[in-house]
Amino acid sequence: MARGHSVTIVTAADAGYFDLLSDLLASLRRGLGDKLPPLSILDIGLTEVQRDDLRRDYDATIEPLGWDLPYPARSHPPNSFKVLAGRPHLPKHFPGYDIYLWIDADCWVQDADVLDLFIRGAAKGSLAIVPEIDRGYWTIHKRPKFWGQNQKAFAWAFGLREGYRYGRNAILNAGVFALKGDAPHWRLWSENYARALKRFRLGPRTYKGNISFFLSDQTSLNRAVFVQGAPATLLPAYCNWFCGKGTPMFDAKKTLVVEPHEPHRKLGIIHLAGKGMKERVWSLKTLQGGTIETRLTYSALQALAQSAKDRSKSAASR
Repeated sequence: MARGHSVTIVTAADAGYFDLLSDLLASLRRGLGDKLPPLSILDIGLTEVQRDDLRRDYDATIEPLGWDLPYPARSHPPNSFKVLAGRPHLPKHFPGYDIYLWIDADCWVQDADVLDLFIRGAAKGSLAIVPEIDRGYWTIHKRPKFWGQNQKAFAWAFGLREGYRYGRNAILNAGVFALKGDAPHWRLWSENYARALKRFRLGPRTYKGNISFFLSDQTSLNRAVFVQGAPATLLPAYCNWFCGKGTPMFDAKKTLVVEPHEPHRKLGIIHLAGKGMKERVWSLKTLQGGTIETRLTYSALQALAQSAKDRSKSAASR
């Protein structure tokens, strides 16, 4: 993918996320073919059968993940929080690569060309990442709040002054990013996150309902860029389309998920983070007119494409 640089694609899953993980990996193989780089998977609860399947089908390196950072009242966070503590330490878990490309398991890749944009940015020493801003996101068209979610998250993690000053920046979505293994961002991210976790004595209620706590690892990475000046290259939204903030459109002729506005570019990575996003049946406007009802998982879109092919063959044979 990046000439002269060794690259690994890293993700994480437990048994409950295995179907989404399988979708992600299948989409990568479809898009990259024999150019698929080594796959590295953080295991937070996969079954032995699932691990065997991943090694057999993808020759994946699988690393069991413990707690990389000490959480207050550590017995309370869900197991998935291990991933949040693990992401700032990927070079430790999978040493030896020049560049680490992280993709959340609730993402899938529709256009593999965007992966090169992440790798190119990282190869120059920057954090390659996508801010949650786009003309098609509903969040930029609503009345701005005096004290919004990002400001609350910064304030919770690093105090009111930083919340007021830096929380107004666009959120850099940590669900997909690329970074060199020797970049200073890793250390800054880890230190920031450890600092945020030490601010409060956290209990079960915090883990269950505090969105600022849930976002504190991402806020810590944002702080490394906006407060501490770690270099970043900001990629367009189609490189990591956050469906929870913008409903895409659908090209029924090409069976592709596309931007909701002209030029309706096909989306590179579809990101289904958020409550209900993975199971939701979306009503998508099509470029050809009308709407289509579908989930936005890779499996659902592949089934839709196959159904369209079958109908076309059936019509041609009449």
